[in-house]
Amino acid sequence: MIKKRIEKVLIFLKETLIIETTEAREMLKVYYDYTKGNASGEAIDSANKQLNKLLKDLSFGLLTVIPFAPITIPLIAKFADKHDIDILPEWFKDSLK
Repeated sequence: MIKKRIEKVLIFLKETLIIETTEAREMLKVYYDYTKGNASGEAIDSANKQLNKLLKDLSFGLLTVIPFAPITIPLIAKFADKHDIDILPEWFKDSLK
């Protein structure tokens, strides 16, 4: 039951990230680098702030105030990958090529 709810949130987040902005592009690049083990702590902090803003705008502010949010937010990307939920929009993937 919780897994289904998380999957729905991830799918909704993916649909939201389809809207291409410079900030979203930079944030996604940092999280992509994080999943590959190549992101600095400073870059993750910056991406977390951008994601927090996005989530608040989307009324997901609750997620940003949970304990250890700077750790759990990047783990969302890994969780999505583990459960074969691709939250990265195509425009972002195309920009990595």
